[in-house]
Amino acid sequence: MADLLKYPIGIQYFPDIIEGGYTYIDKTGYIRTLLDGSKYYFLSRPRRFGKSLFVSTLESFFQGRGELFKGLAIDTPDTVWEERPVITISLNTIDPHSEDALRKHLSSIFREYEKKFDIEDNDDDLSSRFTRILRIAFENTGKKVAVLIDEYDGPILDTLEMEELNNSFRMTLKSIFSVLKSADKYIHFAFVTGISRFSHTSLFSGANNLEDISLLDEFAGICGITEQELQSDFMTGIGNFAERKGITPDAMLALLKENYDGYHFTERCPDIYNPFSLLCALKQKKISDFWFRAGTPSFLINALRRDDFFLPELDCIEVTESDLSAKESYLNNPVSLLFESGYVTIRHFDEERETFTLGLPNKEVAESFSKALLPVYSGMSVTTFRNSFMKMRNAILDGNADLFMQLLKTFLQGNPYGNTRMAERETYFKNNIYLIFKALGFMPRSEEQTCNARMDVMLRTPRFIYIFELKTNGSVDKAMNQIDERSYSAPYMDERRRIIRIAANYSTKINNIDSWEIQE
Repeated sequence: MADLLKYPIGIQYFPDIIEGGYTYIDKTGYIRTLLDGSKYYFLSRPRRFGKSLFVSTLESFFQGRGELFKGLAIDTPDTVWEERPVITISLNTIDPHSEDALRKHLSSIFREYEKKFDIEDNDDDLSSRFTRILRIAFENTGKKVAVLIDEYDGPILDTLEMEELNNSFRMTLKSIFSVLKSADKYIHFAFVTGISRFSHTSLFSGANNLEDISLLDEFAGICGITEQELQSDFMTGIGNFAERKGITPDAMLALLKENYDGYHFTERCPDIYNPFSLLCALKQKKISDFWFRAGTPSFLINALRRDDFFLPELDCIEVTESDLSAKESYLNNPVSLLFESGYVTIRHFDEERETFTLGLPNKEVAESFSKALLPVYSGMSVTTFRNSFMKMRNAILDGNADLFMQLLKTFLQGNPYGNTRMAERETYFKNNIYLIFKALGFMPRSEEQTCNARMDVMLRTPRFIYIFELKTNGSVDKAMNQIDERSYSAPYMDERRRIIRIAANYSTKINNIDSWEIQE
């Protein structure tokens, strides 16, 4: 069956989606909520989650283009379609290697608006030019201006590991954001988006009037695709995908959910799907790591490695809301940036303790992030890692547990960090074991595990179930007895899969696995 839906992959310009007949997930109802609330807003969401499209939607709304909104949530009898001046600034395409790049980019944007509003060329500083544009736009039209700033932190995140350039970009941006407060009398509405929140500290000190809606329940679904939106707008595509794979639509929904769902940005957020990966999967009719392959920041991986971050905690990080809003602590603690970037998400909110439990959102992120981290933590070249990884994966799929353990031992032996403090703390072993199992794609955390549980492993493949008990400087016999005494196999006895139990011990004396036992 031909798929007649048009998927707007990578299209961030609202008029192109509407006029091109692409499927549009209606987010225009949020415009009403914004207008009925405050005047200045800030929104943090991961990359490729629809921030730029929402900014473009706001731009069309404030341009009074009511014909584009026919039949959408904002198209009600009481909506006033009023054209007003709009200033849109996008900062996601700055060269991160040139000190002049940001100033030139902003100057170019301002020059276009100066031409539009008949403002004479001048050599004033950027903040003065921005203020003058707002003032004259207001004076020429008699209407206050809508200011839209998209991906404000692009230049900052791209230069985190270049301190001097990063500081230069910060000072430039700070001068621009200060205008949002000093030119308040010319501004009707302002909306700023980015990945990182930075807690309105140094960068936003001159614009502390921005209301951060990133963690508010009423804006939980402003970006991304909810379960309800998926089933109301994409069932035709889901049915076609299911037919291609020879499974039922319900099974197809479960597969999409496993790979691309699981994002929660607020305390009571509905399930949010990654829109980029979901649309790519439906269009191409295959499951793959679309979002992850579109770009993973090296500074995030380097930060985890630099801080000896205990990777099993990626599945269960307990934080408070203030931790998620920490004042630029991403330089010392990557947790807030992991959350804002979409690599971990809210799994649970404890109302009594007012704490969040964060974890990896879905299979795409768990598997792909682990593959990206493994070469860094193992010290192997990417080519060597890939060869080792494929051999281990095939051994697991074939039920050859002994070969898998031999390959695992060889893999760990090739790590150059054998005598470091990290290995002495057992972190090296546990981080690599965790990454290997996650990268294998088998999602090795059982439902019974909690934040306080040991990182023992269950892997489920089409033909086998593997139960691992991993010890450090311990006894293989005791590990196997623990599997038996605690009946780790019991929950899986009814499944038509062979159960393979593996007890293994890691010795800090040799910095490797020294023994293992396998039973079926």
